[in-house]
Amino acid sequence: MATVCKHHVTACMASADHRQISKRALLERAGINPQLLQRRGQRFHTEQVARLFKSVQDSLDDEFMGFTESPCRVGLFATMAELVCRCATLGELLERALNFYNLVNRDIVMSLTKNHQRAAISFTMRRPELDSEHFMAEWWLVIWHRFPSWYIGEPIRLQETHFTFAEPAHRDELKVMFPAQLSFNRPANQLIFDAHYLDMPLRRNSQQLSEYLTNMPADLMTIPGSADTLESQIERHISQRQPGRLEFLSLENMAALLDMSVQTLHRRLAASDTSYQKIKDNLRREMAIQQLIEQCMTVEQVAERVGYSESRSFSRAFKHWTGVTPREYCKQRSARG
Repeated sequence: MATVCKHHVTACMASADHRQISKRALLERAGINPQLLQRRGQRFHTEQVARLFKSVQDSLDDEFMGFTESPCRVGLFATMAELVCRCATLGELLERALNFYNLVNRDIVMSLTKNHQRAAISFTMRRPELDSEHFMAEWWLVIWHRFPSWYIGEPIRLQETHFTFAEPAHRDELKVMFPAQLSFNRPANQLIFDAHYLDMPLRRNSQQLSEYLTNMPADLMTIPGSADTLESQIERHISQRQPGRLEFLSLENMAALLDMSVQTLHRRLAASDTSYQKIKDNLRREMAIQQLIEQCMTVEQVAERVGYSESRSFSRAFKHWTGVTPREYCKQRSARG
């Protein structure tokens, strides 16, 4: 999924008010214009939402984002991942990982079960009322589907996904997040899949794990197989043309490169709730943020590298994307340390 619905953007910040943390500051730090939350049906790029999730976690020093009685200190997931990296099979990894979490916290009780040809990762929240919009329950299911899938090098095909809560308004979003039969009002939150996955060997080494943990939670938000989507193909064609600089083909030339008509390209992108212009804007925003913050380039340098002939036009576009100008964004990040 290249984008995330507004529900998960707003729901992840539910604990900010109780801790006197500014939601606006969290959004702007993540590169999300707060005004866009007023738009019906607005969606946000996964890179933006990943920064938001990380910002909430860091601000609270809680990987559970304030949705449990006791916080889960930032760094615990990485510690778990490093402890299980020497496991031989996925089944061994899951057993150790779930036992680890059950030892260090009592707010989310987890288990791995196997019944004939079906396996299930299950958990319940000790105080579900603290997660009134069920954000944490959904996010924890995402983690325990994506992380194991990454470790074996292929997506775990789900047979069923169970939720302890009633069917929500964003059910269609859950169908994309968990492509399987969905069941609600169940005794436990569950990911159910073929048991043969438990015998599969782990295919990642320690260097790959280090890179994965560095990119968290962005890589966790990527649905296995999404690298093959049309949007991902277009992003790769653009990004690989000239490293560190964006050069955009015309819509006609991009369609020809993908061996389809302009009309077909437009229709297929619209069916995925995106467009060629949105893809270009997403790439510009993400490269601009990376070069401003990580490479400490000037606004003028970044504007030229992401395809703007004038820095003023770039600054206006950046403020539309994030809610602040490039210079204001850099000051906020510097002040935060």
